Amino acid sequence: MLSASLLSMALFAFPANLVNNGDFEEGLSGWTVTGNAELDANGHDATPGLRLTPAPGVTAEASQIISGLQPRNRYTVIAKVRSDNRLCPPILAIRNGAQIEKASGYTAIEEQGQWVEERFEFFTADTTSVNLVLQAWQTTEDAVVHFDGITILQGRHPAPDPEPWQGEFAGPPSITVQPNPGDELIGNGDFTNETIAPWDPGIEAELVDTDQGPAMRLRSTEDTSRARQAIDLSLAPGSHYELTAMARVDPGVIASMYLVGSGDFIATTPIDSVEWQNVVLEFTTGESWVSDLKLTLENWKNQPGDAWFTDIQLRAIGTEWSPTTDIVPLPTGGFYETFDSGRLDPARWLISRKSWGGDNGGVSPLNCSLVHDMDGDTPIVALRMQANGDLYDGPIEHEGRSTRVGAAIATRQYYASGRYEVRAKVAPEPGAVTAFWPFHYIDYHPAQDGHWHEPNPRRNTEIDWEFPTDLRGNETEAKDAGVDPDQIAFTNARTNSWGGQFGGEGGEHKGRHLLRAADGTIVDVAEDSLAGIYHTYAIEWHSGSDLGDNGDTRDEQGCVRWYFDDVLIDELLDVEYGQGNVPYRAARFWIGAWFPASGYIGETGWGGTPDFNTTELLIASVSITPFDEPRDTWETETVPNLAWATPDEYPVELHVEPPCPADLDEDGLVGVMDLLAVVAGWGQAEADVDGDGLAGVSDLLLVLAHWGLCQDG
Repeated sequence: MLSASLLSMALFAFPANLVNNGDFEEGLSGWTVTGNAELDANGHDATPGLRLTPAPGVTAEASQIISGLQPRNRYTVIAKVRSDNRLCPPILAIRNGAQIEKASGYTAIEEQGQWVEERFEFFTADTTSVNLVLQAWQTTEDAVVHFDGITILQGRHPAPDPEPWQGEFAGPPSITVQPNPGDELIGNGDFTNETIAPWDPGIEAELVDTDQGPAMRLRSTEDTSRARQAIDLSLAPGSHYELTAMARVDPGVIASMYLVGSGDFIATTPIDSVEWQNVVLEFTTGESWVSDLKLTLENWKNQPGDAWFTDIQLRAIGTEWSPTTDIVPLPTGGFYETFDSGRLDPARWLISRKSWGGDNGGVSPLNCSLVHDMDGDTPIVALRMQANGDLYDGPIEHEGRSTRVGAAIATRQYYASGRYEVRAKVAPEPGAVTAFWPFHYIDYHPAQDGHWHEPNPRRNTEIDWEFPTDLRGNETEAKDAGVDPDQIAFTNARTNSWGGQFGGEGGEHKGRHLLRAADGTIVDVAEDSLAGIYHTYAIEWHSGSDLGDNGDTRDEQGCVRWYFDDVLIDELLDVEYGQGNVPYRAARFWIGAWFPASGYIGETGWGGTPDFNTTELLIASVSITPFDEPRDTWETETVPNLAWATPDEYPVELHVEPPCPADLDEDGLVGVMDLLAVVAGWGQAEADVDGDGLAGVSDLLLVLAHWGLCQDG
């Protein structure tokens, strides 16, 4: 008989399963079943399990009310599942009593016919029970779905071990950051990592031990054997490199090592030594940046033996370009940009080449430029972001098309809680959406604990200002204002907050609001843009604070507020416990004009139909003032380097006259020193003030005319 202490230890080590007969050892006792649900003698590990067979119009289901739960608490639901047809996945769901109802239901191609574990976490509401549902949804497909080992445990629990057939769980892809001179650009070049990543071995490629240590062996059969690695950065023009490797081949074999990239770039060398040899591949880039790099080790088909490679190296020279500077983002303080330099600085900004939102051509760097403009009576330099509508027939193309191509930029660094301000004139044509949004995402992989916390492995940070839109979902405000909620208009804005602590984009705050001035009048920002009027759009993002319990309980609730010229338009308060829609992961801050185009109440997209040639979004300034709140979290994005422009694709620098040309010594004052500089540089270009190329009498007169502080000149 166990002592009290041993019993306590055993209960701690094996927390109580709250599901009655979750292993089906007692048949279907405790379960309510509908449709074709029956006991299966061949469940997981050859123990009894549940078999569900759906039919056309008939869903097979087993459910159980789970009682005795603690209100406002975290629980983990676990099940072993299998489907013989991936088009009919096992559905594991928690309903009726959860803070957020959830369900998992996806079978990957490789999982078909195999046992896998599904699990996710949920919070109870102010309730003590939930409904647990196991389901095979009605279908015309031939399908059988299996469940076993159904478990609900209080709290968060370690990730499971893989099933025997799965091998090691996959981890996230490696991330390349901006290198320093001498940094190694090849990942796992000596093949000593625990996994083969970031190499992609093809058929007949395997890791073996040799007298040189671990090596990649490529066998030649009726198929060519290769091992590849993508190098996720860009090489500057006119740069010289040495790619080296230790390699050997069997007699009669000629293998190769080659590097390819954008613009038909290729560098290659053969390998024919039967002894280990230090292979050196020297190359120099041409006149353009080289991106999309891929290194390949190759043994061509039908050769009389094998090839081996190890100790592969390619050292950075320091001029390479990677959008990301740190594997884990770092707090970087505040941010302020006016574009008055006439330059979009790659050290601060990234230009996107991505696509999203349906039938469009994405966003192109060619649609970004810098222009002179006026903000009221003040001359400024503005970032111009062009959007090409359905009537566009110009030369700019992206993603294989010239219409519905917009522009977007993002900060290179990441920022968390803070006040984000953009002073802008929105793109004033329906169909093109102006947007300002912090954005960050993670696709958790099975080797990461976060993969097992939610049905959807994606986590978002996204807070949106977007124009135009309808007011569907906010019919009350539309009715009070006497406007049609279905009408897409530039008097309306979307104020969304996605993700937060909830997985994927299934949980979001969907704001739809009228834009109002301080006196309450409704503002049409398209009309104002056409009239040359800039407005300030702000997001105040408070991540708040929690008790350090995985975010279960907030001691200071976060919130998001959307301001239009300092008028509060919308507010979202975080939940007191559990999972809300206020983000806390640091994000890049995006600005763009793009084309939602998935069909929407008779329009091309929810922003309208782009029946125009071109339109433009103009940005006067951007500022980010950090709040540095306790819940702020700095976490690696899964793919932070995808589809960004290289430095040669940035807009041409705009010539900007110095604000005070007579201030030759740049001390903010036009005075004696500037007068002496003109005299000392008489007849030379260095002391020229009036722009004629020579210092002379007119330059002396200009110095005298602007005498004093520059702003008074």
